[in-house]
Amino acid sequence: MGLSVLKANSRKAKFVELWKLLKSKDAMWVQRARLNWLKERDANTKYFHSCVKGRTRRNAIKAIKVNDVWVQNPREVKEVVVNHFRRHVAANLWDRPKLDGVEFLTISEEENAGLIAPFSLEEIERVVKESDGNKSPGPDSFKFAFF
Repeated sequence: MGLSVLKANSRKAKFVELWKLLKSKDAMWVQRARLNWLKERDANTKYFHSCVKGRTRRNAIKAIKVNDVWVQNPREVKEVVVNHFRRHVAANLWDRPKLDGVEFLTISEEENAGLIAPFSLEEIERVVKESDGNKSPGPDSFKFAFF
């Protein structure tokens, strides 16, 4: 047996309140980070530059292993990375098949009008009633039968 309407509404209200609390907690952390930057005066200060330099150090590739050999020279590291992506992204030139002389089926204007016509309420009701609602759940974790 499912939840009663009263319990379902109560549960929904509690979920809404939970999401509000989680969002306010996230907002609080964002505000604290901003306060920290303001307090430390981020405009061209030693603190600001040390943060930027630290981030640059963490993101930098200082060495890379190629064929069991470590490459450490920055110019060579750059060359290895560029060559790697050139090999994997470069277009391979090959003779692509041509479709000259191939006849494709076409549809008439009446068939096209039927494809782009809006769905009628009866069609929607019929599909909903005939569908098997016990298939895989949607992104909200509920199966179609639930609705």
